[in-house]
This record gives sequence, C-alpha cells and structure tokens, in this order.
Amino acid sequence: NPKDIKYRFPRQTVVLVSPHDPTTIYQASHVLHRSMDEGKTWEIISPDLSREQPDVPESVGIYRTPAMKTMPRRGVIYAVSPSPRDVDVIWAGTDDGLVHVTRDGGKTWTNVTPPELRAWDKVSQIDAGHFDTNTAYIAINAIRRDDMRPHIYRTHDGGRTWTPIVNGLNPVGPVNVVREDPKQRGL
Repeated sequence: NPKDIKYRFPRQTVVLVSPHDPTTIYQASHVLHRSMDEGKTWEIISPDLSREQPDVPESVGIYRTPAMKTMPRRGVIYAVSPSPRDVDVIWAGTDDGLVHVTRDGGKTWTNVTPPELRAWDKVSQIDAGHFDTNTAYIAINAIRRDDMRPHIYRTHDGGRTWTPIVNGLNPVGPVNVVREDPKQRGL
C-alpha cells in the first residue's frame, strides 16, 4: 500500500560501494542510506534531499492540474558520488533538480544547486573530482520539460558556483552521464 511505504526509491535505484572501503555501501531513496558492514545494517545519513514543493512545468500539458501544486513530495536521490579523495565528502543529486554536498560524512548537507536548475530537471549523474574535493561534474537531463539540449556543469569551489561545459556538443541531445578522467586533470 503506497501510504505505508517509508522510503521513496527511484526505479533504477542507486547502489554503490565506497571508493575508500569495500565494506561501505550507499543506497539512495529520498534519503541516503549507508551500510558499513557490507549491507548487514543500515543507517540514514541525510534528510530528505528532494524539493519540498516542486513547481509543475508547462510541458505536462493537459495533465497539469491545480491539485499538482499541492501534491506531496515525490522526488528521490538519483545520483550519488562519494569523493575519491576524502571519505567525508559525498555529492548527491535528485530527480527534481537539486544538488547537495556533505563534507562531514553525512552529518550536515549543503544545498549547492546551480541557479539554472528547475524542479523537473533530473540530476542524472554526478562525478566527484579526482584531483581535489571542491570539484564535481553534473549531467542534467531536462527532457521532462521538453528541453532536449545538453546540460553539463562543473564546479571547482565546492558548489558555490557552477560553469556550463557544453561547448562543442550537439545543441540537440540530452546528456545523462559526465565523467572526469581519473588520470588526466582537466579532461
């Protein structure tokens, strides 16, 4: 019964192993879960990182109703990237256009969402920087808003500012993944 469901999981749930310890596993729902004993026990290390009240875009068309403006939270964490440099730094992005980072292993989270992102933008991928902990890359899929352009952003200051990095890409074609080369800085 949906009213009895405690966690909202994406259809393609995010499960990944820490780059620092193979016994530490992360799984995303609307909160970030962590196991430090290969999945035997779990703890929640984030609040609900989704939008409290998402707006409803015009692209929904005839399905856009007044009731949608008051619908309950529905977003989930769709992308997670622990820093390969610092065990306490973890980036998380939601399917409703938010980006958060923790620098203390999940005790506190900071919303570092680029100002251009909107409620129906999906943060489809985050890649934490391999050369410093203040760098991250995000791929945004905006097709639910009828936006077929590529959206990729980079930060070098921990998410305070974001730079679009789509020069040279076809202007029509959404992007779902971005990765930093782990050996060559800047690629």
